[in-house]
Amino acid sequence: MKGGCQMPKKTPDEQTPPRVELPLVAVAQVADDMITIDSRRYKIVLLHKQPFDVSAFAVRYTDVLDKYDFVVGDWGYDQLRLKGFYANDSRHATKGQTIATLMDYINEYCNFGCAYFVLQRLDAPAPKPKHKGRNERGRSRRRNNNNKKPYQERRQAVADPAKKQHHAETVAPSQPRKRHFTIRQRESNEK
Repeated sequence: MKGGCQMPKKTPDEQTPPRVELPLVAVAQVADDMITIDSRRYKIVLLHKQPFDVSAFAVRYTDVLDKYDFVVGDWGYDQLRLKGFYANDSRHATKGQTIATLMDYINEYCNFGCAYFVLQRLDAPAPKPKHKGRNERGRSRRRNNNNKKPYQERRQAVADPAKKQHHAETVAPSQPRKRHFTIRQRESNEK
C-alpha cells in the first residue's frame, strides 16, 4: 500500500464486544399461555419443543406484525424468525397468508424438527390514523403551480352557419348510393 494508513490487527482480547440489541416493543408474559405486546393481548396457542423466550421475542418483534391475527416464531441456528398469518376468514389475506397454511410453512421454510410457537391476537389492532392529502412519500397531492402560466380566458369565434363544413351524410336505404370512385373496364392486351 502506498501512503495508506494501516490499522493494527486486534488481538482476540481486544475485539469489539458483541452487539446488544434492545427490544423495540414492551413484551410481558402475564400467564403461562398469555403475553402482552404493547398492551395488546396474545394467547400462546402452540409451543413445540421449547418454552417461549420473552427477551428474544421482544428483540425480534416489529410493528409490521401488528396487523396479523397470528404470529409464528421458529428457531433455526439459534435465531428466532417471526412471520405473521391472517385468520382463515380474513379478507386481507391471500391463500398462503392464512393460518390454515401453517404446516405448509413449517415444512417448507423451517428446519426439520425445529422449535416453534404460535401466538393468536385476542385484541383487535388499533387503527392507524390516515393523513389526508398526503401520499406515501409525504408530499401533497396538489401539483406545483409555480412554473405554470397564469390563467387566460380563451375566446372562441362563433361559427357561421354558411361556413359550416359538410360532413358525410347517411343515405336512406331506398335511395341509390353515390360512388366515390369510378369503375373502369379492364383494357385487354390484344392489339
